[in-house]
Amino acid sequence: MRRLNAVLPVAAVSTALLLAGCSSDSSTDAGPSGAATPTCEPGALPTHTDGKLTVAAGEAYSPWYIGEHDSGEGFESALVYEVADRLGYAADDVEWELVTFEQIVSPSIKEFDFAAWQTSISDERRKAVDFSSPYLTTRQGVIVQEAGPYASATTLDELKDLRIGVTAAQTSLTLAKAAFGDDANLVPFNGAGDGMTALQSGTIDVMIMDVDQGVAASTEYFPDSVVVGTLPDQGTVEQYGLVLDLNSTLTECVSAAVDALEADGTLAELRTTWLKSDDIPELG
Repeated sequence: MRRLNAVLPVAAVSTALLLAGCSSDSSTDAGPSGAATPTCEPGALPTHTDGKLTVAAGEAYSPWYIGEHDSGEGFESALVYEVADRLGYAADDVEWELVTFEQIVSPSIKEFDFAAWQTSISDERRKAVDFSSPYLTTRQGVIVQEAGPYASATTLDELKDLRIGVTAAQTSLTLAKAAFGDDANLVPFNGAGDGMTALQSGTIDVMIMDVDQGVAASTEYFPDSVVVGTLPDQGTVEQYGLVLDLNSTLTECVSAAVDALEADGTLAELRTTWLKSDDIPELG
């Protein structure tokens, strides 16, 4: 398996914790976005490089990628190789490209076949890119200092008057506004890692981020923090999908692979193995 071809410099943990994948204002169930009906011949799809499957991702961080992207360890790394297998590509035929989030969601022609980077499906984004069928339904986690005064919080009312960190222009911002109200003191950060650093320093009291990433952040990267709960979904179901070129001829094949993984229980097994948020309660 080929190591990533870097398209951007390696970043620190703070940047690696960017929750670019959670940056949609609204999300919907998704599948193919108008792609032509393909012939999904195993191992012979019209990919970016003949005989290869090129996958884009951002910096590797838990729980999505453990170690290198091509390790097969971590939820999205394991997912990619399962999808590749369903499409008829061996692990050695999977090539990785390191990209920015903007390269994934922009309407420009992609230099990869699909991207796996916690990208929330939304109607707005589907104007620029295709999404596969969703592979994960997620929630927004609420993180505080473990030894602080809010570690026992069980309701939104206990937190609503605090300084609440969110990731700018991302799902955490939209859902935090809906949960805490327009008068909430929301503090935007470019990346979730920046917000977590601010939480540790006391600049903010609460950080909102993808709950599975929050669990990993609080156990591996920022061990003095704890996820106390999740935000109510406010009627919006947030789902992640693999990202392809708009009207890609691969979209239906990739969606069919994801659907097969859901149907045979593989996705459920991956969730159980790599994601540890099932026991996190929703805040009242």
